[in-house]
Amino acid sequence: MALAQAQAATGRFEDSRAALIESIALTPGDDEPLRVSLIGACAGLEQLLGHHDAARTRLITALDGLSSPSSPHAVALMIQLAVGDFYRVEYEAMRDWGERALAAARELSNPPLTAASTAVLAVAAAFLGAVPDAKSRSSEASALVNTLPDDELGLRLDALANLATAELYLHRYEHAGAHAQRGLAIARATGQGDMSPILVPVLSHVLHTTGRIAESAALLDGAVEAARLSGNAQALGWNLLSRAFTALAAGDLETALGAGQESVDITRDLDDSLVSTYANVALASALYESGEAGRAIEILLAAAGGDELPHIASGWRANYFELLTRCWLSVGQFVEAERAAERAAATAAELGLPLTDAMARRATAAVALERGDPATAASQALAAAAAAAEVGARVEAARARTLAGRALGEIADKGRAVAELERAVQQLDECGAVRYRQEAERELRKLGRHVYRRSRPGKANGAGVETLTQREAQVARLVVDRRTNPEIAGELFLSVKTIETHLRSIFRKLDVSSRYDVARVMERASYDGGDTARADS
Repeated sequence: MALAQAQAATGRFEDSRAALIESIALTPGDDEPLRVSLIGACAGLEQLLGHHDAARTRLITALDGLSSPSSPHAVALMIQLAVGDFYRVEYEAMRDWGERALAAARELSNPPLTAASTAVLAVAAAFLGAVPDAKSRSSEASALVNTLPDDELGLRLDALANLATAELYLHRYEHAGAHAQRGLAIARATGQGDMSPILVPVLSHVLHTTGRIAESAALLDGAVEAARLSGNAQALGWNLLSRAFTALAAGDLETALGAGQESVDITRDLDDSLVSTYANVALASALYESGEAGRAIEILLAAAGGDELPHIASGWRANYFELLTRCWLSVGQFVEAERAAERAAATAAELGLPLTDAMARRATAAVALERGDPATAASQALAAAAAAAEVGARVEAARARTLAGRALGEIADKGRAVAELERAVQQLDECGAVRYRQEAERELRKLGRHVYRRSRPGKANGAGVETLTQREAQVARLVVDRRTNPEIAGELFLSVKTIETHLRSIFRKLDVSSRYDVARVMERASYDGGDTARADS
């Protein structure tokens, strides 16, 4: 068991699983506590690695063989079965296991197990679209985990992971971020590396949505590298799809497309429906922004199960109805776009979540603008901005303001149009959402408004060097030394793919297109005394 724990803590999950399987085989049949503990740990790793069918069979067999169906060991197995159904996109079964686990945990008066069971039920309710129940369960689980000390919570770290997931879905970003950060801190302190692949995507999504895109990218770059080294396909796929969304907002289309496609390729053969579905959604999003709306539609509909997007959790469905609306408009299919917007509105009305409402209104606004009704478009887009701002979704709020500014410009309300667009530009710039900021700036220029940028990356004075993270600056300095990508990877103990990702980011930030130009900018910055970098990676 100690060997397996050490291997898991260092990311060697397959080795850890093999060690646990061997330990299970050697454990006497009458030592139920040890045997169940080993089985639970093994199944947990199998779920993490995407081997959900094997994990489910192992857990069911263990549960059926217990001497007591309501013991702490039984509750732990039920919670794991619920989590397995989450990845299999079987949310009703997840809820059933969660209810059984919670009933038994309450009878045992076991706070950590009660918290973990409640958090599982919060996720199940959220993904089933039962928002009032999800909110209630989430609040209950939050109250429970907030009273538990770290040493107790470290025994059921899944309580924090599932709670943060539910809070993310419910757009409780402040709470989701706090619980994910606490979970990661406890995981690092206790060597529970198997929790990071769940907690990191949640935290990265919170950072992205609330406007801390550079922090989200830095967090994900580290997680992607760790997943590559561990050989954990499911974790790598999850982190890559998250990285694709972050790169898209930052204006790095090449990274977005590459990360999205790699995530799709990696997760294709896993017996996992959740991560593979969202990998395709991430790729579709990147394809749309790259001007391939037709391909984006094909991939999105195939992955999500058709026009109603049934494979997407209802709380996020409006986001992708909105994407689908824009895709259909791009290929000239107005009727299909209108239907997608109507489905987004129906989803929002059913759930009553502010950000869901914001996305639906944005879809409606896009259709109205295309129909030649800019007044309705402006009204809907402004309402979308207000709804997104209500939950702290700064990037989505600013994107809605860009759409509102465009609509106001078409009804000749230039003053309000400029005000909304300038507000969008400022907010998107603060968030690091370069691509979306550039969209708002283009709309301002159409109105004859000059867009003044304080500095342009990569000029001779080396100003752009200050935008590099410490890791990017390290890579750039090694480029100056004429090191190849494999040589840089070896020097920094990173993969060649990670070096390629850093170089794409460096090219974008310095506004250059070659390694030679990177070297010139870095040398000039060093000569001018301006070779500095941000300490956030």
